[in-house]
Amino acid sequence: MRARIFYWLAPTLWVMSLAGAANGAALLSQIRYATSDGSTKVTMDLSSEIRYEAHVLPEEPAKGFPLRIYVDLIGSRLAAEAKQPIAVENGLVRRVRAAQFTPEIVRVVLDMASPASYRTSILSDPYRLVVEIQGQENASASPAAEKKKTPPVVAKTKPQVAGLRKIVIDPGHGGRDPGAIGVDGIAEKDIVLAVARKLAFKLKKEMGIEVVLTRADDSFVDLKDRTAMANAEQADLFISLHVNASPNPAARGLETYYLDNTTDEAANRMAARENSVARSSVTDIQFILSDMIQNLKLEDSITLAHRLQSSVVSEVGRRYGEVRDLGVKKALFYVLVGARMPSVLVEMFFVTHRSEGRALAREAYQDAIVDALLEGIKKYQEGAQVVKNL
Repeated sequence: MRARIFYWLAPTLWVMSLAGAANGAALLSQIRYATSDGSTKVTMDLSSEIRYEAHVLPEEPAKGFPLRIYVDLIGSRLAAEAKQPIAVENGLVRRVRAAQFTPEIVRVVLDMASPASYRTSILSDPYRLVVEIQGQENASASPAAEKKKTPPVVAKTKPQVAGLRKIVIDPGHGGRDPGAIGVDGIAEKDIVLAVARKLAFKLKKEMGIEVVLTRADDSFVDLKDRTAMANAEQADLFISLHVNASPNPAARGLETYYLDNTTDEAANRMAARENSVARSSVTDIQFILSDMIQNLKLEDSITLAHRLQSSVVSEVGRRYGEVRDLGVKKALFYVLVGARMPSVLVEMFFVTHRSEGRALAREAYQDAIVDALLEGIKKYQEGAQVVKNL
């Protein structure tokens, strides 16, 4: 479910809300922002659906207050890690700050550096409230001129809905890099290539999507060249396929990653293992992470990751019994850096787990994974088309 509400940032107050508050207080766990081409997105990560109100406050020079947008999240509480103000200072937004305004309301304030138009969106699975701000060409107009303006009517036209045209699928490892070695000596590179080929065939057959594989055989491809290939192909999605491994033979389950920084040690260890053949380290990745953030594909990547994760957990679980859902996570995977499209990395079970490793070698089990990934991609496309029509 996604709802869009349009506002025009002016001295006049505009208030809108979204009904449907969840039972209990929703947790605002994180606030983040991304900047690109004169626009800024501020994203608030929430544990559940909320009702909210958005307000605009004019500049008050006598009190030292800038122009402000603030959003009241009704029936919510603020996590400790989200209390720290975020300095943006990009010429459009000065900073973002949040506080527990009342026991039931979290207030998030955007201190503005210049006038702008903006809109809000609620995204689900997981729940996020996004404030998207677009700078105005006439931001330098005088305050008197601004007061005379009438907020324009924003016409919501129905754009042409375009489905997914091309997907780049990346079978991890290959050639001199076998990836993880599992039970009975099976190699990660062979499993993911088999799954990638099957998925490419089904995407073409059932959805009419063109698919490009970063490797179609047992060859080595440098990590940076994989994303470069997706960019050169102008792909709509980039999906990197891997299988998991652990020194703990009892470790099992499925997890899906998107690119972002994290302090989670397990996620960092996972990224370090997958990045081991790259010339750059995780520290290097942190330096260039902004490339994806600035392209504003993070929200779509999160949505894609959840669609794939939930589909594989439910479909493979239905056919073969309970699947341990390890969740959607963020980490600094080198292969995802620089992607200009939504991109994720799927760790398809543990090749080092006795039953999962042996199942991964079986064609029927691979087929179940492929069917589930296909279903996840279909759900992502359906959701994207709904958003385009809002």
